[in-house]
Amino acid sequence: MTKYIITFIIIAISMISCSKDEQTNKVEYMITGLTDPYLIVMLDGEGNSISENVTPVSPSWEYSKSYDMTRGEAVYLYVKFKENTDDSPMFSAGIIIDNKYRYQRKGYDINTGDSLFEIKMAGIVPL
Repeated sequence: MTKYIITFIIIAISMISCSKDEQTNKVEYMITGLTDPYLIVMLDGEGNSISENVTPVSPSWEYSKSYDMTRGEAVYLYVKFKENTDDSPMFSAGIIIDNKYRYQRKGYDINTGDSLFEIKMAGIVPL
């Protein structure tokens, strides 16, 4: 009988130790320092592409949206705007993971002409 109990305990312990615990992290997309309307595209917690047109209410206003995402998942942020941010010390676009900036821009990546500027960032939630 003790052999069965010991075998049961060993099997139970191995099953518990083999179960994988998927941990989630808080992923926040943040834009600050823009005063003109802009377009933002990001990935949500289920990998879906979310697109929003944003109209800031003041220069100090910040856009922020957060999701719970599993480690190893992709994060993506695209921002398209008309405002030249070269002289704006308040401008910042970034992806914050567990309260730390992992990906951040203080200026635009591309000037596509017609006074349109773009920022693209992609990465993963750290393992």
